[in-house]
Amino acid sequence: MRHCKVVYFVRHGEGFHNVAGKKDYSQYKRWDLEDAHLTDHGWEQAHALQKHIAQLPDPLNIEAVIVSPLSRALQTAVGAFGGGSCQHGDSDKTLMVAQDGIHEKQVQHDAVSSAGCPPFVAWEYCREHLGLHPCDRRGKVSVLQKTYPAVDFSLIETEEDELWKPDSRETHDQIRARGAAFIKWLLARPERCLAVVSHSSFLFYLMQNFGHQASTTVQGELRRWYENCEMRTVVICDGGGESGGLDPLWFPGGHNLKAHGSDT
Repeated sequence: MRHCKVVYFVRHGEGFHNVAGKKDYSQYKRWDLEDAHLTDHGWEQAHALQKHIAQLPDPLNIEAVIVSPLSRALQTAVGAFGGGSCQHGDSDKTLMVAQDGIHEKQVQHDAVSSAGCPPFVAWEYCREHLGLHPCDRRGKVSVLQKTYPAVDFSLIETEEDELWKPDSRETHDQIRARGAAFIKWLLARPERCLAVVSHSSFLFYLMQNFGHQASTTVQGELRRWYENCEMRTVVICDGGGESGGLDPLWFPGGHNLKAHGSDT
């Protein structure tokens, strides 16, 4: 097991852009859906996932939650992996501040505590398909930090979203390459068990990079389109042979993993 990582990949819950886009795909270009938030149903999905995880016979033992910095992914991560409602005077333990309701934009929600939660880390590499659709444009980091005080945004380098372009869209090959870079970054982290909260297109093209030698059944399960708030468990194993240590190509952070490893 010291040569493996277990990753729980989660797609965000239903967003306002999903509702509009299902009716008419052109609605994805609406500017009032910029950095789309979860609907009431999306929040219900996130809380249902949290309840499902709590009822599992064995704990997931997640050591870190890696999350896209788009609001719907952050809200899903908070709803699924966050703590309970914040009590008065617990501002230093706030994972998400209270949300006011804004018609067809934002759902009212109580503040959520970070007590008992793993660290949350926002990272640009697991964002949704970049370009053209305003719903996929990130908000300002300073605003996100105030909304999610316990989330680590230190890896995001620019205040404004400089990755999203209004007149061009990321190609599928570019998403696959970004996905490969994301997995390499994930493997270099010291944790052996992580959750990743991301988006449908990114997860779909990310998974196309892997499993080529698996059966068609396994490939179909790995690469199937994610539904809203669906979670899948993926085990990533070192393919470097019996070298006695972690292959640096597969596990660049292997020296950090050894201390947490087990020979059983």
